[in-house]
Amino acid sequence: MISSDKISVVDITIGANMYGRISDITNTPSHVLAEFIDNAIQSYQDHKSVLKALEPDYKLRVEVNLEWDSNNENRASKITIRDNAGGIGEKKFVDAFKLAHTPDDNTGLNEYGMGMKTAALWLGETWSVESSAIGEDVSRKIIFDLNRVMADDLKTLPVTHKPNYLNDHYTLVSITSPTKNIPSIKSLQKIKDELASIYRKYLRNNEIQIIVNDTILTFEDPVILTAPFHKKTGQPEGDKLLWRKEIDFRFGKYRANGFIALLNTMQQTKNGLVLLRRGRVVVGAETDGRYFPKALFGSVGSPRYKRMFGELELEGFDVTFNKNDIQDRENLEMLMDALKSVIHTKEFDLYTQADNYREDERIKQIKKIVKAHNTSKDKNTKIEIETNPIPESLLPETPTLVVNEPLVINQYEDNFAVNGIQYTLKVQFVDDAKDLVYLSLDYTDEHAIICNINTNHPYFDQFGKPSPAIIALLKAIAISKYVAQKEGNDSTGELMYYFNQLILKTKV
Repeated sequence: MISSDKISVVDITIGANMYGRISDITNTPSHVLAEFIDNAIQSYQDHKSVLKALEPDYKLRVEVNLEWDSNNENRASKITIRDNAGGIGEKKFVDAFKLAHTPDDNTGLNEYGMGMKTAALWLGETWSVESSAIGEDVSRKIIFDLNRVMADDLKTLPVTHKPNYLNDHYTLVSITSPTKNIPSIKSLQKIKDELASIYRKYLRNNEIQIIVNDTILTFEDPVILTAPFHKKTGQPEGDKLLWRKEIDFRFGKYRANGFIALLNTMQQTKNGLVLLRRGRVVVGAETDGRYFPKALFGSVGSPRYKRMFGELELEGFDVTFNKNDIQDRENLEMLMDALKSVIHTKEFDLYTQADNYREDERIKQIKKIVKAHNTSKDKNTKIEIETNPIPESLLPETPTLVVNEPLVINQYEDNFAVNGIQYTLKVQFVDDAKDLVYLSLDYTDEHAIICNINTNHPYFDQFGKPSPAIIALLKAIAISKYVAQKEGNDSTGELMYYFNQLILKTKV
């Protein structure tokens, strides 16, 4: 369809005073920004076949950019959201700015007709929308200034037009004159994490690219427990199993589809249920707080409560107008109660495994060491070694150890330098080697070596689980051996010479 500039004004009737109260609605920046992404996804879905035909490699792209005001506690002074979806066509443009105007088709993500207007006004008192719809030869723009709308009790806003190519398709929203709700730079990472969580299904399917301040969002799934069944605490039985149960359960008009699983490691920010509807998260977006139905999770703080997690796509339920909660909680609880029969079975008993499984204390200690190391840059080795080889004639030779590929249970990286050349030391905690510590030199061309530490060695049985101090000593031995080998004198004396250099500078 080729469009002309028929639309001269859009209707914004609801009463100016109502617009002035929108910024007082309880909401969060992440859920508000999600409204614009919802609109982009819906436009993409409405025009998917045309977009794919026009551009075979097409992918929906939504860019969110926040500009910071250094004079106002680094709070955002302007927010823009741009997408390359199908745009807002002539018919939809007429209705798009009527608050609470329900779309003709309300089965998608913009079902209430509230999203864009309330979201923009929640963040800023002045905003504009410019859009070019695929197949139309004009782009349209409106500017909403809350102070002017309220002062003049405006019922309509003028629409400006400019000629455009038929195949241009985009929507650009710009928000200025910030309200009290505008986010600060401190909340930027939280916004990225929550948006990635909300749109996890689209990101997993590689169907959409969301970019926030030049960061392409990705979602990292928690690691699911793989372990034998524990009928009783500390008593494994049989082969290792992946503790994930696929769910497709109907309860009257309601349906839950997804999975419930057990975390490999208990994490309070990862346990609990995430509830989705129409492909996007409604409850449980990363830092929002997950859903813990007592019928499934038991008592707060129990092993089951701490280890069980999952994602369920719900059908048959309505959501609140800002899409951050499920309505009809009573029937939701009944649905969860009915789900017990699916996950508490004789053949695959998630309940019993969650209640009775206990993680190997050795592995728990290693995870603590890795976590502490990775969150403290000051603990990286970063030691400069100056080589001063001992005459080869004075030193006995030592044999080179050849080892098969180990089973790695955890790892982290360190840095060190030899004669001004930077190296990466990858510390790998392994579970199936004979020696306490040994080297892998497969990546020396990339200035990287691997220090394998055998956590299953009798040494740890005799002297206790791995500790940061012991790990530091073993790392120093590994680096010393490598430097001695590199200098061509792989001998006990040479190794001890470099070890003594290193250990004076090593930090735990």
